[in-house]
Amino acid sequence: LQKGWFEMMIARNEYRSWCSDGGVSMHEAVVRKWIESVIILICPICPHWSEKMWKAVGKEGLAIKAPWPAADEEDKLLTRQAKFLRDTLKNFRAAAGKAKKGWKDCSVLISDSYPEWKINILTWMQGEYDNDAKAFPADFMKKLKGWTGANLEDKKMIKFAMQFASFIKKEVEEVGTQAMDTTLPFDQKAILQGSESYIKSQLNITAIDFILLGTEEETAANVPQKNSQNVTPGKPVLWMR
Repeated sequence: LQKGWFEMMIARNEYRSWCSDGGVSMHEAVVRKWIESVIILICPICPHWSEKMWKAVGKEGLAIKAPWPAADEEDKLLTRQAKFLRDTLKNFRAAAGKAKKGWKDCSVLISDSYPEWKINILTWMQGEYDNDAKAFPADFMKKLKGWTGANLEDKKMIKFAMQFASFIKKEVEEVGTQAMDTTLPFDQKAILQGSESYIKSQLNITAIDFILLGTEEETAANVPQKNSQNVTPGKPVLWMR
């Protein structure tokens, strides 16, 4: 029920919202495959409803006898891009909710480079990962604690390093070793600009621009350090003023 109904409904809602707010038509083949898949997936729980819907969409025979939906091999990069947009919008909503009354200008701050300490952790994690077993060693956290203690002196930085490594470890389990890349394998700015209408509609704003830090765009916009210092690859920041 969780996978075959609730998560399928969430996927539909996100796709429908993105298309509607972005002015893009929903793809007929995608919608039809989604409908047929939901009918089959929910059939063991709601057989009468499934059979009625099966006939309503013009399918012959019985839904109960239809082959189980087969998914294509996952495109992990595409999955990561979708998660990036989803998580970014969630963070933007939270930031917009804290905006002061009267603020009209809105920018998205983007960074393509990690600070040196994060690059060092990613490089160390790459060396610890077992490509044959497709996993980190069982004593990974113990090794991480030893590595941070030997390479970082500030206790606060050690805490940040442990949290960052734990987050990346989970990302590796979900999307593969590309999560340990020191640069993102996709263009953040292009993804966000491609969804500009969707973002504006979701945040209920009329205008937004995108600033890539470390370029002339940042200099021209005179971005305050207190805002730019919180931006890392995969974690853009909504700057409202």
